[in-house]
Amino acid sequence: MPFTPSEIKNKTFTQARNGFEPSEVEDYLQQLSNEIERLKEDKKQLEKVIEDKDTNIQSYKDVHQSVSDALIHAKKAGEETKEAANKEAEATIAKAKAEADKIVNDGVEKARRLSFQTEDMKRQSKIFRSRFRMLVEAQLDLLKNEDWDYLLNYDLDSEQVTEENINHLHDNELTDEEKAVKAKAEANNQSESITDNKEKK
Repeated sequence: MPFTPSEIKNKTFTQARNGFEPSEVEDYLQQLSNEIERLKEDKKQLEKVIEDKDTNIQSYKDVHQSVSDALIHAKKAGEETKEAANKEAEATIAKAKAEADKIVNDGVEKARRLSFQTEDMKRQSKIFRSRFRMLVEAQLDLLKNEDWDYLLNYDLDSEQVTEENINHLHDNELTDEEKAVKAKAEANNQSESITDNKEKK
């Protein structure tokens, strides 16, 4: 059974003949009581240390859990950020690629149109050149024709040509000078006709 310092100190014994010296027994019991008291105090201090240690351990566990949770959260957030960054990068790359493809396709289409227009202009130029050459050659052939020499060297009576031309024209197509020439010609013709009739009579 456990003993308290007070029980040990106040313990009494039955008196017997030739027993121990009472003073020595009391001194020893006092020392034993003091030692037990000290041990109890040490025990309290040790229990307090253990309690503090448990508290510290629990605090450490709490801190460790908080740090672990924070690390897990940070890792998760980092992975989400990385994933979001990768998606954004992929979207940016895809958009840039699509724009680049559009620019290239537009450039190819414009190049095709220019090529087609160039070929069409070349074709039209060849046709124009061919027709123009044919026209020039025809004009040259016309200029080289011997009929020009015949016409240029043919000598006509200018007065006769003038009268014949005037006779074929209407009055409203003649100038005043041509009208005078025509009237003179008609008067001469009438005079010649009258003379011929007199001679016949």
